[in-house]
Amino acid sequence: MTTAPSPLRAMFTVVLRRMALLLAVLAVGGCLVGYLAAGSQGLWGGVLGTGLAAFFLLTTSVVMLATADKPLHVASAALVGSWLAKVVVVFVVLLIVRDLDFYDPLVFFVTLALAILGSLAIEMSAALQSRVPHVDPGARADEDVPGA
Repeated sequence: MTTAPSPLRAMFTVVLRRMALLLAVLAVGGCLVGYLAAGSQGLWGGVLGTGLAAFFLLTTSVVMLATADKPLHVASAALVGSWLAKVVVVFVVLLIVRDLDFYDPLVFFVTLALAILGSLAIEMSAALQSRVPHVDPGARADEDVPGA
């Protein structure tokens, strides 16, 4: 007997696929436009922006997909823990590259901003289109009622 995939798992799979597509488009487009606008510095700004966005966005999607069938407290702890680790990594990367001049900061910023806006649109669209129940349809109703 096979069971249907979890609605949360299905939603996070859609998010992960769309994020990968967004990042591929952003990598090609951001690097190309960056190169045309600012030369090799623009190219490196696009590469850095896309790489940092990929690290941040894909990590969140993978963690949520991995914990989709876990209890809420486990999924929440994994999300918060991964978020804290990602913030530290992003902070360190920004400290390392802040005084370097091999990349264009404007292209870097625009690439990150587009990644953030695109990921927000993807996540909201997937959440609105998913059919995640608010109750567990497999739970028995009389288990929660005292005296039943």
